[in-house]
Amino acid sequence: MAIHAQLRRFAVILVLLVWVILFCLPVSSARCDDTAALAGDTAPAPSPPTLSRVVYRAGTLSQELVSLTDSLANMNNFKAMGKTLVDMEARVQEFETDMDTISAADLRGYQQLARLKRRLRSLSETVSMDTATLEQSLHGIETARQTWIDEKKQWDQWYALLTDDLSVTEVADAFSRAEADIAAAGTLLSEKLGPLLEIHRKTGNIQARIDALQARINTLMSQKRDGSLRSDTPPLFSSAYLRQLIELSNAPETLLNPFPLPDAAFYKENLWVILLQLVVFGLLLTLLRRHRSTFLGHPTRRFLGSRPISVSLLVPVFTLTFLYGTPPSLWQMLFQTLAGVAIARLTTAFVREDWINRAIAILVIVLIGFQMLLALGIPMAVMRLFVLAWSVAGAIFYGRHIRIQEKMEGAPWQLWTLRWVVLTFWVIAITDIIGWSGLSIQILSGSIGTAILMIMGWVMIRLIRIMLEMGAERLPMDRFNFLRNTANAILFRIVRIAKAGIAFFVAVNLLVVWNLYTLPSEAAHTLLTFGFTVGSVRITTGLVLVAAIILYATFILSWLVQRALMDKVLSKSHMDTGARLSIARLAHYGLIFIGFLIALSAMGFELKNITIIGSALGIGIGFGMQTLVNNFVSGLILLFERPIKINDVIELSGGQKGRVTKMGLRATTVQTFDKAEVVVPNGNLISNQLTNWTLEDRSMRLVIPVGVAYASDVGTVIRILAEIAESNEKVLKTPAPSVALVNFGNSSLDFQLRVWVADFNDGVSTQTALMLEINQRFRDASIEIPFQQQDFHFRSMDDAAIAQFKQIIASSGKRGAP
Repeated sequence: MAIHAQLRRFAVILVLLVWVILFCLPVSSARCDDTAALAGDTAPAPSPPTLSRVVYRAGTLSQELVSLTDSLANMNNFKAMGKTLVDMEARVQEFETDMDTISAADLRGYQQLARLKRRLRSLSETVSMDTATLEQSLHGIETARQTWIDEKKQWDQWYALLTDDLSVTEVADAFSRAEADIAAAGTLLSEKLGPLLEIHRKTGNIQARIDALQARINTLMSQKRDGSLRSDTPPLFSSAYLRQLIELSNAPETLLNPFPLPDAAFYKENLWVILLQLVVFGLLLTLLRRHRSTFLGHPTRRFLGSRPISVSLLVPVFTLTFLYGTPPSLWQMLFQTLAGVAIARLTTAFVREDWINRAIAILVIVLIGFQMLLALGIPMAVMRLFVLAWSVAGAIFYGRHIRIQEKMEGAPWQLWTLRWVVLTFWVIAITDIIGWSGLSIQILSGSIGTAILMIMGWVMIRLIRIMLEMGAERLPMDRFNFLRNTANAILFRIVRIAKAGIAFFVAVNLLVVWNLYTLPSEAAHTLLTFGFTVGSVRITTGLVLVAAIILYATFILSWLVQRALMDKVLSKSHMDTGARLSIARLAHYGLIFIGFLIALSAMGFELKNITIIGSALGIGIGFGMQTLVNNFVSGLILLFERPIKINDVIELSGGQKGRVTKMGLRATTVQTFDKAEVVVPNGNLISNQLTNWTLEDRSMRLVIPVGVAYASDVGTVIRILAEIAESNEKVLKTPAPSVALVNFGNSSLDFQLRVWVADFNDGVSTQTALMLEINQRFRDASIEIPFQQQDFHFRSMDDAAIAQFKQIIASSGKRGAP
């Protein structure tokens, strides 16, 4: 009961304390506010400035007016801005007209919308840049205007405080000059601010029209993309489709539309890209023709001499065409034709199978024909016949080669590829027949585009590898032995980076080929900006890719530094291999740590966040990764204390003996004499007993046991063994070899020949040579090396055992009789 009473009293006190806090804090706040208000009401009035300050300030104000006049004079570009706005309004009006002329039923409509979207994006970027420049100018003018307004308020305040001192002529003149300067500054700023605000308003209107057009284009493209996959055409073998063909035959002028030639704006925008491609083509063609005889004599570079035009065409088309964004249909068909012909020509130099070369040539022809029909605006009814004919012909052609490859037991990947191709062609044919014409056309164009892009990427990888090899051959390898020794490894890593870049390029263009995106830049932007948010940090695939590139570059740099230290710098010192390796490994881990920090910073993590993450990881490691940390610390101890080194011969606690081939921070690799690789955690090497046969001194003692018959002359045996040891070149003279009689064995007198060799690696071969010499010399001296033998004496046997023993002896005697 006493406890309950105490609890009740404690609860009452707690409630009263809460009420006091709730009611007293507002009262205290109110009192504080009242105190602050009283303090504000009783704040002292500003003191009047000195007369010298007024006169001096009037002089500096005049200079500020001059500076303002000069800075505003540099903004006299209203006419140029107005002309730019007129051009922008005209282009927007042109875009709106083009939007109205795009036919919803025209197969070229999607491509036209894509090109219009790219041009609108370019115009929007120009408007954004002009808007940013205009806003910067407006911000400067508004800031200056507010500064002069504050200046006027200050002078008005000074005028009220110094009314009695206006009788002084200099003071009155100062106020008059200040008033005139402030009025002049206000006039200048108003004259500039008004026109700039009007231009800014018009720029905003233009941007709003562009945004509306972009939204309209996105809606139309989405409708076209979704509508092209719907079954909105009649089946191929139906009366409705027959009526469409009859209507087209009655109006033949609708079958062919004029080629949509690129307009002048396209050439104006992309003239630099065209010139760049021509320059690259010309330089490559000149280079390949100049060294044609050299290429023809090289087995892997023969195609560079036999196909110079194809190589010179493919490189600029593959690497620079993306700069156009979405080119016109005719321009796109031109590039696809050039790239297709170049690929068909180059694959004949890489692929020996004729049927594969013919298949690629057929794909190129279909792609060119399909793009030509799209550019001509062929009606859907006629396009469906083209799709059906090519899909059925392709299924039959590739199906026949499946049977041929099965009979010839071709490569499994070829058979599976052919099966997929045949299945795709039949799907295209079936969807076209049942009326899903949009889907069939999409699958046909996407499949052919995918095949061409994959083949083009494969060819480009081979080209890049060969070009890098040619570039490496022209480096001054004679001066840099390090480069000569590591050229292949460096080349391999650069080719790997090139493969990744080409794979990304192909993936981005595949998204465009399948109409998932309009422009390659849009696809790349979407892929690179996809990600998630961790706290206040946005992690995207682009940032992860940048971090991965930094880490990979760090690994390459670390590898180069290690090789340079081992082969170029430390090799000139008197350090042994283990010491050099320790320094190289420490440099490696230091560079990797720095690269890791740079990669985290590139992903948006601040150093303080990295410190927090490191602390959290340290706690996690301390609890969950003790063994890993133990091995890591043990690895550092091995590197610094160096109880073992590379090429040392060690014996582990389990009795395994081998040579150290690799030392890392986590584990050490030991190669046994049976060529087995044993990975030993570094913690085991530090905590367990370890025998290092070659730590400080590589010499070792060999102990060769020798047994001779009891009838042998001991002195002769000792003399022969000593002579054998002294005559061997690999036996050291100091310490001198020795011979010892160590035991009277059951069957022999046991001797030991003890010798020393300079290198542990010569132990087995020296021991073998000594034992062969001992055997030969003992034979020559008639010294017997007895085999082990034992005598059995039977003290008693029963009758049955004696009879059985006699029977065995009798049978043995019969088998041994001649």
